[in-house]
Amino acid sequence: MIGRKGEQRKFRLDLKGEKGRKYLFIGLIVLSFLLILIYNALTPMMSDDLTYAENVAGANFRDLIRKEKYQYKHWTGRSVSHMLLRLFLLGDKWFFNICNSLAFVVLSLFMYDNVERKKKYDTFVYLLIHLFLWIFAVSFEQTVLWETGACNYLWGSMIIMGYLTALRRCMKADYCGNAQIAAGVGLFLLGVLSGWCNENTSGGCILLAGIWIGLYAWKKKRVRIWMVSGLAGNLTGFLFMILAPGNAVRASYITEEHTGLMALVSRWQKCNLAVREHFFVLISIAMVVFILARLQKAAWQKSLNMLLYFFVFAATCYALVLAPEPMGRAYFGAGIFLMSSCIQGIVDVMDADLYLKAVKYGAAAVLALSFLFDYMECGAQLMRVYRESEERFHYIEEQRASGNMDITVPLLHPDFRNKYSDAYNSDLSAEDSSYWINVAYAAYFHVDSISAVPREEWDAY
Repeated sequence: MIGRKGEQRKFRLDLKGEKGRKYLFIGLIVLSFLLILIYNALTPMMSDDLTYAENVAGANFRDLIRKEKYQYKHWTGRSVSHMLLRLFLLGDKWFFNICNSLAFVVLSLFMYDNVERKKKYDTFVYLLIHLFLWIFAVSFEQTVLWETGACNYLWGSMIIMGYLTALRRCMKADYCGNAQIAAGVGLFLLGVLSGWCNENTSGGCILLAGIWIGLYAWKKKRVRIWMVSGLAGNLTGFLFMILAPGNAVRASYITEEHTGLMALVSRWQKCNLAVREHFFVLISIAMVVFILARLQKAAWQKSLNMLLYFFVFAATCYALVLAPEPMGRAYFGAGIFLMSSCIQGIVDVMDADLYLKAVKYGAAAVLALSFLFDYMECGAQLMRVYRESEERFHYIEEQRASGNMDITVPLLHPDFRNKYSDAYNSDLSAEDSSYWINVAYAAYFHVDSISAVPREEWDAY
């Protein structure tokens, strides 16, 4: 018994050391993957997913290139995101669920890697990143779980943060001589991809990379080849995206109430309202932790990473002044920069004061508890939404098989609406069977028309 107690004590003490933190850190990564995988699995295909799936049905890779070329000329320049989407829609939804869950975890690891002055295998920082993503990410249901939105925003942000992580690591290693060749080629290719992801977030990536390179050149009085190639790749991808002919075509469909200077003022005000709606809590956290760090007489150098990410967040948000009517989900990438700023600030606040330490860990515990309850409640609602969506899909297929080409289906039950499902924003119209989502359903299932009635009328119908 004495030997066993000694072994138990040794194991408990080991959990407090680096080896123990490593096990906990890996466990947290696995848990994070499983949590997001469940929600991905419970998110059905909807709206644009159906349109793109019908568009790529039976296509080979050459067909995908041709279709993307057409879209580049007639709708949008986000070729990297949409090629990803087309490739995923060729396969089973479960393949996307797994890959998308991995992308979510990889994004969190890139964010973690960019936080300075943390402990090795810092489970507190990694947990905080995931809590921030689940609770504060802009339009989580559209930007992370919806297949079309995820390829545009989650995957785009993952690629961008991957490029920034690679650039930062190269700066730390300070490759020189022949070692610059591999780094230069890799950063150029990553730079092209990250510059070609999303207009405002890719712009923020270029801005941050440029600042880092400028600070490096100012301190060390030199610039490495791989820095230039990485930034050149960024700019190349960005120019390919924003100069796409389809952008002009798409813009021609958008009308604004004001023109000239008043249009810019109106857009600026819309950005202000969007920033307040999406980021008020996070900005408040950033302000508080920065003040605390300054009161602790932290050097400006210590706060630099936090300030840079906050500056790039603001620039990424207000770059949308250039767009007539940006969707709310366009702020997702800016939110990733702001979360990185906040978490860096929380790490920068020293734990020497017991009360501050209690506030930091206590607030994280409250966030974790809140998320746990939300996850269980919304997960139950997602299961119900998924069940109804699958039942509706099967019903449409049965009706088509029986020869009925004008099909009526029920709308989703209104009581199952929750913040992690975009199904209600992407549901069929009960008033107009020519509504674009109804048309997308009809095209996907190869029927003449699909109409919808409220759920309470379905039994009677």
